[in-house]
Amino acid sequence: MAKKTLTERKAAKLAELDKIKKDLARLEAQAAERIGKIAVAAGLADLELDDGTLKKEFEDIAARFRKSEGDQGSAVSPENSSY
Repeated sequence: MAKKTLTERKAAKLAELDKIKKDLARLEAQAAERIGKIAVAAGLADLELDDGTLKKEFEDIAARFRKSEGDQGSAVSPENSSY
């Protein structure tokens, strides 16, 4: 079997990178859809809040859960969530 050229190896790695980027985009879209559904169910879509305000509030929520994870080991288990 002939050894692949640099161009062939580079093309293969770029194809791998492209696949990984698509996988990451899919994962982010799934997370966004999940969080969006929860936000809508909680009534956030009915409020007149700008994106900056919503982002700050989500950051505050994330910080609170990160802190509680450090204090307790895990903040909320999936079976305790009710969305």
